[in-house]
Amino acid sequence: MNHTEFELLDGAGVRVSLASGAVTYIKKNGVDLIPDDQETLWFGDSNVAGKYDFEVKTIAGKVYTAVLDWVPTV
Repeated sequence: MNHTEFELLDGAGVRVSLASGAVTYIKKNGVDLIPDDQETLWFGDSNVAGKYDFEVKTIAGKVYTAVLDWVPTV
């Protein structure tokens, strides 16, 4: 299975870490994901094509939202 790496950037273009020590939660389409040690999101081809809504809350209390318009590479 292929995986594609995505990073979440703030308004200034600085990467927002998605690692477990940096976030309170990460949600994909309203469902909680389990953060790990990765600062980025690895999205696999097992996900069907379409739009995915992400919400991230950092330990600093900032909430970020993003939409990933996913097209599998296979």
